Amino acid sequence: MWPGIITTHPLKPACPRLKAPIVLAHGLFGFRRIGLGPLTLTWYFRGIPGILQAAGNRVLVTRVHPTAGVARRARRLGEQILEAFPDEPVHLIGHSMGGLDARALVSDPAWAARVLSLTTIATPHLGSGIAEFAKLRVGRIYTLLERLGVEHQGFLDVTPGAAAEFNRRNPPPVGLPFFSVAGDPPHEEVSWPLRRLDAALEELEGPNDGLVSVASATAFGTPLPSWPVDHLRQMNWLSPEVSTDTCPHVARLYAEVVENLAHLDGIEEIRSGRESA
Repeated sequence: MWPGIITTHPLKPACPRLKAPIVLAHGLFGFRRIGLGPLTLTWYFRGIPGILQAAGNRVLVTRVHPTAGVARRARRLGEQILEAFPDEPVHLIGHSMGGLDARALVSDPAWAARVLSLTTIATPHLGSGIAEFAKLRVGRIYTLLERLGVEHQGFLDVTPGAAAEFNRRNPPPVGLPFFSVAGDPPHEEVSWPLRRLDAALEELEGPNDGLVSVASATAFGTPLPSWPVDHLRQMNWLSPEVSTDTCPHVARLYAEVVENLAHLDGIEEIRSGRESA
């Protein structure tokens, strides 16, 4: 069995079944799972892979370096997809910086030809003012980390300046179905670790999810309806036990993303056309 592919699905099917596998790419500080031996304490996408597979989907949860730059993370993302699905096209869903990793991957024409769709969730396509603020405040720490040989390029790659250069070098491939989702929760629904950041980013960039603004998250791709949940709850962390209109169960939101992919017309023909071009 391939590492990272979720095979248990005790949850009731809640979304469509796609013919091609779904690849979930995590963000900065991300991981596939935290556990002790066979005991899993938590997943980055908490409970989400099980929901998707309960509907019959094949799901690969990738694991790349948590603080490396986009270029290194994208290479590892591609390696894991090839290990799991060497001869199949896939749907990519990237959360936060994982969306930048996926964009860097599909900037390679060979990968653009075998990826059926790309959906980014709360990805800082234009960077984040929070990352810029951190760079200004703790820049000396980054210098120290560099001297110690500790990988930290990921923190710098999500600043607005780095994002502008990334976008210049990695325009979205023509013909690839590309969707983007922003987080835009009511202020009172932002989880406690992000409340101050939400207020600060509101002044800098407007509506946001506590780490990434709506404008940045939807700068590329076809925007899908915004999610009324913050950056942490998009991973199903700190979510309330009871779903409400202002804070729905996150599994339902991911199911809606898959529903959008299921309604793509002629997606196999699109891929075949790109391969023969």
